[in-house]
Amino acid sequence: MLKERDLVAKVPKLTVSRLRVWVNEGWIRPTAQDDDGFSEADLARAALIRDLLDDLGFGEEEVPVVLNLIDQIHGLRGELRCFVETIDSLSDDTRTEVKQKLTVRRAKLYRTEP
Repeated sequence: MLKERDLVAKVPKLTVSRLRVWVNEGWIRPTAQDDDGFSEADLARAALIRDLLDDLGFGEEEVPVVLNLIDQIHGLRGELRCFVETIDSLSDDTRTEVKQKLTVRRAKLYRTEP
């Protein structure tokens, strides 16, 4: 768990006041009840937000959109990982049948030959 000052020290060009604005905006959500406990994921998110604003030219009104899209991607990756683990737990015959059906479905979806 990182304290506010530790997180600020690890992200170049980040100040305590700037971090607090991001927390107030809901872009970063401290994990501790006292709003002073940050995870490694919070550290990465803070660095990303700083990059978006300072290096990539995104405006403050665009940051929530980008963060939302990134959060969706992470959620989808988790769902896909769960799906793959579930498929892997099936019998060989069932797994083969599922793969065949997926191939046919993809061919229809993308209009290609299976």
